[in-house]
Amino acid sequence: MRNDPEVRQQMFEFIEQWKRSGLSQNAFCERHSIRFHKFYYWYKCYRKENDISDKNNRGFVKLKIEKPSVASSVEIHFPGGVHVLFHEPVSSNYLKTLIS
Repeated sequence: MRNDPEVRQQMFEFIEQWKRSGLSQNAFCERHSIRFHKFYYWYKCYRKENDISDKNNRGFVKLKIEKPSVASSVEIHFPGGVHVLFHEPVSSNYLKTLIS
């Protein structure tokens, strides 16, 4: 499959469409009836061929809170496009518990 130039071109075109779409990989795959594991395989090939690092795949980042505080509003952005927004005061201890 990897050596079939037509399949490679078709999958790379899907990847370009996904990049322009603004959708998550899962949503794009569902919309176009592509199996996620197949898309991800070709995305890895695409990144390797185009020398692109996967910035979203950095793993976990340790959050260090020096002094507990309360913020009037907090917004957390998770990989994959998930956003959590608190419109009321939230303690840093609560946030630490939430993302742990």
